[in-house]
Amino acid sequence: MLSGYAAVTDTIVPQLIFTLNVAWEIASRETPDYDLVVYFIQQAIQAAQEEALRHGTVIASEEKSELQ
Repeated sequence: MLSGYAAVTDTIVPQLIFTLNVAWEIASRETPDYDLVVYFIQQAIQAAQEEALRHGTVIASEEKSELQ
């Protein structure tokens, strides 16, 4: 394991989850044609949260963007 990897994960994973939440919000507002996109984004959010937990970073699952 790289010594600086944990520090990178601590900052990048929360940003990734936030960005995926924004993408999820946008896709979920679209037509039913986007249902598969929404599903894959949800899977990516879950994987990123699990990766964060493996590195000791807790990310709230309800953490959503400010996009209205």
